[in-house]
This record gives sequence, C-alpha cells and structure tokens, in this order.
Amino acid sequence: MNEKKSKRNDSAIIIILIIIGVVSLICILLPIMIWLIMIAILIAIDCMNESYFINIGDYESHLKGFENQLVTSYDEITDINVALSTYELDFDKYDYYVFEIPYNVCSEKDVEPVSFEQNLRRGTITIEIQYTKSCRYCEVNYKYYALRLDKDAYAYLDDDSVIFTYNITNEYLRCEYDYAVDKPMIYIYPEKDMDVEVTLGNSELITTSYPKYNNSWKVFARKDGYLEYEGRTYYGLYWEGKNHKVKVEEDGFVIKGEDTSKFLEEKLEILGLNEREINEFIIYWLPKMEHNKYNYVRFETKEEIDEYMPLEISPKPESVIRVYMNYKALDEKIEVKEQKLEKVERKGYSVIEWGGSVIEDE
Repeated sequence: MNEKKSKRNDSAIIIILIIIGVVSLICILLPIMIWLIMIAILIAIDCMNESYFINIGDYESHLKGFENQLVTSYDEITDINVALSTYELDFDKYDYYVFEIPYNVCSEKDVEPVSFEQNLRRGTITIEIQYTKSCRYCEVNYKYYALRLDKDAYAYLDDDSVIFTYNITNEYLRCEYDYAVDKPMIYIYPEKDMDVEVTLGNSELITTSYPKYNNSWKVFARKDGYLEYEGRTYYGLYWEGKNHKVKVEEDGFVIKGEDTSKFLEEKLEILGLNEREINEFIIYWLPKMEHNKYNYVRFETKEEIDEYMPLEISPKPESVIRVYMNYKALDEKIEVKEQKLEKVERKGYSVIEWGGSVIEDE
C-alpha cells in the first residue's frame, strides 16, 4: 500500500517538475520569440514602405503649377507637370499620392520619405519625412515622390485626407552657407537701349542667381528698365551669397515690429529707391519683421557692401545705389546710437541694388 502511494507521489513530482520546466522554458523562449517576431515585422514594414515610395524626379527649382495631390491616371499626373518621370507607375492596379520634398542642398542631399502610417477608419495617411539637419540660408532643391496605394483599399482618399509630418532632429544647424545675404536685386536704368555687362567681384560666394550668373551678366538694357538676356526678358538680376557675417553695431535703429513698413518707406526713400523698388523691398522683408516685438536695423555703408561683393558695371553708370539692410529680431528694446543716413540722389543712367541679412546670435 505504502509502495503504491510512494509511486503516485513520485509521478506527481515528476509531472510538477515537467510543468515547471515547460513553464520556465516558455518564459525564457517567449520573449526571444516575441523579439524575433517584432524584428521580422519591422523589417517587413520597412521593406514595404520603401517599395511603396517611388522617386519620380529631382529638380533645382519648384515645378511650376505643382501641388501635392492624389492621382489616378497618367493624364492626371501629366496635368501636374510633364517633367515628372512616370514610367515606373502602374495605374491599372494603383493610385498614387504625388508630393514634393523641399530640401537644402548644403545639408540634406539624401533626404527622403521614411515611412507612412494609414488609418482606414479616419481615412488618412500620414507620411513621415526625416530631416537630419537644416541650414537656414542654403539653396533649396526639390524631390518628387509618388506613394503607391492600392486602388480598392484607398478609393476613399482625397487631397485633404493625406497628412504630412516632418521629423527635423536638428533645425537650423549652422553650416557652410550660414551668414548669408538675402535676395539682392540689381536694376539697370539706361538713358538709351544698350548692351551692359555686370560683374560681381567675389562670385565664389554666390549660392543662387537668376538668370544664372556665369562670370558676368551680359544683358541688353532697355530704357523702360527691362533686361533682355539669352532670349528672355527680366526686370532685374537676382543673386544670393554666403559668408556675409554681420552683427549688432553701435549705431542703427530700434523699431517696433508693427512700425516696420512705415520705417522702411521713410528710410528707403532717403537712400534713393523709387516706389517700385521700395514696394518690392518691403514685400520681401515685411513678413520676416512685422511680427517681432522689436527689430534692430542697420543699413550698411557703401564701403562695407563693396568689400563683401564688389560690383562692376560697363559702361559705367552715372549713379550706383546699393542698399543692404541688416536686422535682428528683439524681445526687448536696446539702446543704440541712431544711424545717420544721407539723402541719395539718382540721376542719368543708373544702377540700383538692394538686399539684406539676418543678424544671427553668436
């Protein structure tokens, strides 16, 4: 009797030990299995996302008339822009959400979409674009991608249901193009139609130009102020440059952001700009300045401008006016000596240039 009881006890112990062993094995293997499954899923998702994004064009400027949108046929994507490369797209099986990614050429050459997330219940797709760094003044280029979508699964989508998110890990990281001069425009007003050559002395500092600067601009200048160059007509010559380091000086002006337009109208007239030039100057700079609490403003002297970017004009004009404004947004008012500006008169054959820079924190 005792022998049978002993055998039953031994069997129970063995069963318990087996159960403990199995449970222990499961506790050890289960996290490993879950970890391996998660890795496999992530790899599959990554591969899926990568295959779903198709690069359909890289351009040095924004494609005219382009807007991010869902397209369902070759005709629709041609309506966006005929320059886009559509040979990889299969509209028999898929629709495509076509979008652009602006990026800075000095830092973001490899920028691309990294993932998308779908919410079928809400009818949305979120596309994530990874930026590792961003330079404020670099020249902007554009990449165009098509996100491939199954026609049946995404038939409910429209342009408003696609949401973009941008993951910028190092916004406004300084790089080689920082400390820039923004949007200098050169206008030429001859007294008679004639050929004019414009040469910038430190052309290696130029980051952007339109029309394209090539050692010089050789244009046909008309009396009405328009310029003819390589078969096209322009109202001015545009360029931007790097390494233009400016700082808050002992003199200048401190103005409220809300007073920016009135201030610029007054000072730019003193410096010799006409109504059209003043309008274009203010239209460019006002959005950057008027919402600041205060702005420190200083206009560079002709000597300072010529040192940074010498300007040669042939034939030589009777009047050359160069206006470069430097400004810094301020949270609090600071005291500076008011800059003295002398009235500039323009006469005869004249060349006018305006531009400016944002003063960065050291």
